Amino acid sequence: MTAPNPDGMKILVVMKNWLGDLLFQMPALELIRKRYPEARIICIAPERCREILEAHPAVSGFLGFDEKSTHRSWFARLKFLGELRKMRPWDQGYLFHRSRTRALLLMLAGVKERIGFGKGRKLFLTRALPEPSGPIHQLDHFFDLMQKAGFKVPEEKTYRFYYREDDLRLAEEILKKNGIDKGARFICFHLGANWEPKRWPVAHFNALAEKIHEKWRLPVVVTGSANDMPLLEELTRGNRKARIVPLVGKTPLRVAACIYKQAACLVTGDSGPMHIASGVGAPVVALFGPTDPDLTGPRGTGEKIVLQFVPPGYSVPFFGKEFPAEGWLSQISPDAVFEAVEKIFRP
Repeated sequence: MTAPNPDGMKILVVMKNWLGDLLFQMPALELIRKRYPEARIICIAPERCREILEAHPAVSGFLGFDEKSTHRSWFARLKFLGELRKMRPWDQGYLFHRSRTRALLLMLAGVKERIGFGKGRKLFLTRALPEPSGPIHQLDHFFDLMQKAGFKVPEEKTYRFYYREDDLRLAEEILKKNGIDKGARFICFHLGANWEPKRWPVAHFNALAEKIHEKWRLPVVVTGSANDMPLLEELTRGNRKARIVPLVGKTPLRVAACIYKQAACLVTGDSGPMHIASGVGAPVVALFGPTDPDLTGPRGTGEKIVLQFVPPGYSVPFFGKEFPAEGWLSQISPDAVFEAVEKIFRP
């Protein structure tokens, strides 16, 4: 490895695009920072990742890059490349993404030492490392990369989600405005997911809310993006007695993280908020269907219980289009989820 520069190295890290993937890469950033404490570590990722990465203590700066939107045209990509070249010298670059385009970007930007998995990208890297031999959890995938790059990895392989004090204060203010004082107990639901088969039915969430109300009289705080509003409306229409606190579309990701941290637990499908909650140490009941928890399950510092249903004749991860007639997550009953909540809940 290149020795640290007394004036501080400049390191470029090309991140993967999605929320769960982002959490899986956090420990790798921490390892780079630990080895090069004076370095400027700049992350490249889509703009939606800025909020998370800018709060990470290992990150010095953020550059937004998205081939599917703002940098879709070759003109936009060349302009971005020009900006990178103006920022030279770059001492090191780490390729966490599988994209050949991004590997080429590191080379054309003049990054001296370019490190990443080499499959399909060897021509653009100075240190092309061998991929893991078989399927492993995505968190372990990045630890494997760092170990092969010469870093000492910890025995306990978990990820953390970072937030700021202002985020915690705002979360407490939002909860108080909704009748939940600091220290009061509540349970969180996250209704959405980026793929319909990964969502637990809203009717099941409603049945679970009723059981929570009957057993503990606790409010249920519902989080999510503005895209989840139809799911919230469906939940509200079906609710009879439970106290629902609707925060869908009202909390930035870091504020939502602080809400999860204070919750008795979060109930969710395989989603970004599942990883956020696990990353801040919150208890999580995670519901899996067509995705594989051995590859993408919660691995944060919080306690977790994973429930999964795989229909007969199917295997996970599932990439097909012919869904089972009996459904995926609909086969996980509210009773089964309530039992999991009881196990993980600390009154």
